[in-house]
Amino acid sequence: MIHGFRFWAVMILSAALGAIAFAQSPEDVLLKADRDFNQATKEKGLEGWMQFMAEDVVVLRAKAVVGKDAVRAELKSDWDDPNYSLTWEPKHAEMNKSGKMGYTSGRWTYASKNAKGEKITMVGDYLTVWRNQTDGTWKVIYDAGSSDPTQ
Repeated sequence: MIHGFRFWAVMILSAALGAIAFAQSPEDVLLKADRDFNQATKEKGLEGWMQFMAEDVVVLRAKAVVGKDAVRAELKSDWDDPNYSLTWEPKHAEMNKSGKMGYTSGRWTYASKNAKGEKITMVGDYLTVWRNQTDGTWKVIYDAGSSDPTQ
């Protein structure tokens, strides 16, 4: 009987330690959401981008664009350009104490062609604020970026 108890005690302890080892930190959850956002955008363009937007999203461009429909309309011409490319890599994330909001920040790269057909590339920093939805998904409620100074 004691051998059976030891076996089960070891099995339960091993499972618990394994779960702890594979548990994601709140910041890892946000970093994963941001990487998934980037991947969806690479694969699906504007539709991939939009699937991560909350209904009340604010995207800061030359001016603030408020609401999912307005963001789609503002970005459509960018994504319609076959030369347009936007990728990013999150470098940092923080979650607020409630676990319902947080942000990611990192570096982005934009590539396209100018009016002369010459390839152009810009890089910069971004900040994305995320809010946990009632269905458990993370959606963007604020997104902004700034480009590096030109050389």
